[in-house]
Amino acid sequence: MLSELALRLNRILRPKRLVNIVDSSYLIRYLRKFAGASVFTIESNSCGVISTTFTLFGFICFILWYSTYFYCLYKIHVDDQTILRSLYDTKLKHYGDEVERIMHTMFILYAIWKVPFDLSDSAKDMQLIVDIDKAMKNLVGEIDYSRHLHLAIVICLSQFIISGTRVFSIWVSLFNLGRSMPIEKVFQMVFTDCVAFIIVTQYCTYLVILRRRYELLNNVLNSVNSSESFVLRFITPRTIDKTFLVQEKKVCKKIKACGKIYSMLYKATETANEKFGLVLLLTMLMTLLQLVLYLYYFMEATASGLFRDLQNYIDFLIYIAWQIGFALTIIYVCIYYSEATVKEARTTAHVAHEIINSDVNPTIITEAVNLSLQTLQQTPTFTAHGLFKLDHVILLEGARSVTTYLVILLQFVTGKH
Repeated sequence: MLSELALRLNRILRPKRLVNIVDSSYLIRYLRKFAGASVFTIESNSCGVISTTFTLFGFICFILWYSTYFYCLYKIHVDDQTILRSLYDTKLKHYGDEVERIMHTMFILYAIWKVPFDLSDSAKDMQLIVDIDKAMKNLVGEIDYSRHLHLAIVICLSQFIISGTRVFSIWVSLFNLGRSMPIEKVFQMVFTDCVAFIIVTQYCTYLVILRRRYELLNNVLNSVNSSESFVLRFITPRTIDKTFLVQEKKVCKKIKACGKIYSMLYKATETANEKFGLVLLLTMLMTLLQLVLYLYYFMEATASGLFRDLQNYIDFLIYIAWQIGFALTIIYVCIYYSEATVKEARTTAHVAHEIINSDVNPTIITEAVNLSLQTLQQTPTFTAHGLFKLDHVILLEGARSVTTYLVILLQFVTGKH
């Protein structure tokens, strides 16, 4: 049903022609306006120049959603609303809820500017992608933007599914206890998760776009190595004529164009670090804190024998499992797409080395060497505000940190006993 609704919206809102990447992201722009995540919206003219315009609808939704959030935050504080302590009386008492609430508030206070204003005002980022696409059209022809349309539909559906399952997991956990859901607390939790989801999806979507461009670039270089330069491998000085000289010049020109596009892609990766670095750091710190807290709750509840009351234990597990799973997913998705993009970028150097090692004319080898040196100096790296790289190594470091904090927390709470 949701899929059919998304397809209908796609047919109604879809522009007549998808000229560039900005036109293919129209569905996401509507969703971001409704979610209050876009006070500005990006537009593209017929010449491919990207600009931002103020959107009144997005601003009204922004005021509405964030005002509701802070009202709910006030009600939670006054009424001491809790879900976890309704399921299990933790030794942390209200302190665990307070720490989580403070972290969420700090995250939202930064996101209240970052998401609706800074990230939505992304004309510079999209202009880089549009310029890259223009340069690539000379090498690969027209670029198919249907993938981006499908990605937009998947993101829209994922947002509704994640929010729906979050509310459902809370309802299931409280249903058997005969308690009603604290609406303000549920809204505060779901809204925080939605903001984190919007940040991560915008970051990962940008990386998917970059990875696809690196992939197209590598396909062009592979074609140079496998077909166009093949005929040049057997040319001797006696057999050189104008046809071969034209072919050689064409191959050199193509490799040089690939170097130019690679440099533009590298600039786009640096822009991603500048744009998303700090907000990714705060998002991952928030999810790391959630992992520590909820893993502690699980260990404490299990050690205290809550499993003897099986139904209550299952309700408790449903509640904390969703939060732990969401936090792990946020961290892993950011790392996975960062690593995948870097891996595709490094493939360019391997293809360039294959051209260098092949038996082609010295002129072509010279251009390939220049490209290889360029990839050595312009290897993309994605970081969280420059503090640590977003690669799989950080998963091991994160596991160590979570384990260390869990031990400290357990010692602190059980020290008196």
